[in-house]
Amino acid sequence: MACSGSLAGLIRVALPVVAACALASGTSTARATPPDEEPPRFETWSGAEAFDHIWSVYSGASFAPFGSVRADGFRLRAVAGYGDHGSGNASFADLLVGYHSQIGPVTLKVLAGLTATDRQSDGPSSLPPGTELGGKGVAEIWWNVTDRAWTSVDLSWGAPHGIYNGRMRLGWRLWPELSSGLEAGSAGSEESDIARLGGFLRYEWASGELSLSAGLAMDGPVSHWEGPVGPFGTFSVLMRF
Repeated sequence: MACSGSLAGLIRVALPVVAACALASGTSTARATPPDEEPPRFETWSGAEAFDHIWSVYSGASFAPFGSVRADGFRLRAVAGYGDHGSGNASFADLLVGYHSQIGPVTLKVLAGLTATDRQSDGPSSLPPGTELGGKGVAEIWWNVTDRAWTSVDLSWGAPHGIYNGRMRLGWRLWPELSSGLEAGSAGSEESDIARLGGFLRYEWASGELSLSAGLAMDGPVSHWEGPVGPFGTFSVLMRF
């Protein structure tokens, strides 16, 4: 549904949460960690994606109100982002609540809440410009198949314009801290989307992780697999404190 001013309101709530968590993350990692310090309750991340004619940036934070961010329990999440697709731009903000569950070697996160999107177009588009507010659902799965092999699946869908995102990774730990592997994904809306296939490197340490990926991208299933093939690259960093 159209909701004038809803994005600005949601961003006013989401961005301070993201910014505060990111600032606290930098402060906490700069000091020595006492051996008896409590387990991390916050998780923050930022990243960027670039395609042949599209780029985007995003940042988010999760909070475990009743325990460690690595343990079972409820989660509160705020995310915000911005993207440019050549003939216009789009921004979004999410406020979500959910649950984190560890089931043997499988980690499952399920969240739902509100998302607000704002689209501005300089060219022809079947989707009207303006602000939309609606529901959103997120599911994230991580499976340690063996001590060295793992796989992950991240899915999300938002009611405004049917915006969706999906990514699957198959990883192999070269060393305990360093993984490499293959990834495939698709993201877009009810108007158009992009599919991608490539490889990634992921480095992790006790309080965070860094990930890089690159490969080839083309129009996805909504866009009927049309259009030229081009390169893509992504970068993300995550911190826990």
